[in-house]
Amino acid sequence: MELSQIQQYAGGRAVDADLTTEQLRARFAALRARAAESDEAAAARHRLAERTLDLTEEYFPAEVAARRRRVAAAGFAAGVAVGAVAGAAIRR
Repeated sequence: MELSQIQQYAGGRAVDADLTTEQLRARFAALRARAAESDEAAAARHRLAERTLDLTEEYFPAEVAARRRRVAAAGFAAGVAVGAVAGAAIRR
């Protein structure tokens, strides 16, 4: 890996070659801990989003059904339009 790439990953700071192995291990452990925390936070956000959708469907079933019908109708209309354009292009 080139020095410029290493400095880029280090946040633009110069890489200190005088660090001891223990200091490097401590930095690496801290980075791994932060990565694990961010993975846990992402999983928690995903669970929260799923629960929010479940509760929305539970408390507002008519609105959810109406929205699904609108989305399905829009998708069908887009498919018909694309099919018509493709059919016209093929006939030429």
